[in-house]
Amino acid sequence: MGYTKFGKIVRKKMIDHDENLGDVASLLDVSTAFVSSVLLGNKSIPENWLKMLSDHYKMTYAEKKELYDAYCEDKKNIKIDVEQASVPQIKLVMQFQRKLPQLTDEEVRALFDILGEEDNGL
Repeated sequence: MGYTKFGKIVRKKMIDHDENLGDVASLLDVSTAFVSSVLLGNKSIPENWLKMLSDHYKMTYAEKKELYDAYCEDKKNIKIDVEQASVPQIKLVMQFQRKLPQLTDEEVRALFDILGEEDNGL
């Protein structure tokens, strides 16, 4: 199995900075095996890695956006904590989960507009 899109970006940065898995594992305070598993797509990408890696590698805005896009593309499951949510909010989350595969790109952009967010996560 090869690297995920996220893994390829991180691996290229490691090479550019003459770093190995051990260096990155120390930076992220995890094992080398865990870093390897994440870069290969066997484990989920911890969200805090985006900031840690982009800060460490002093990424430009464009590089940060590329890393975030790769993170989103490689993400297979998303956990949403609804413990503090109201019943209507929970119903919205459940409805969104069911309807997500049917949404067009235009509808997704409209939802970003409603939320007042850009689709780059930065």
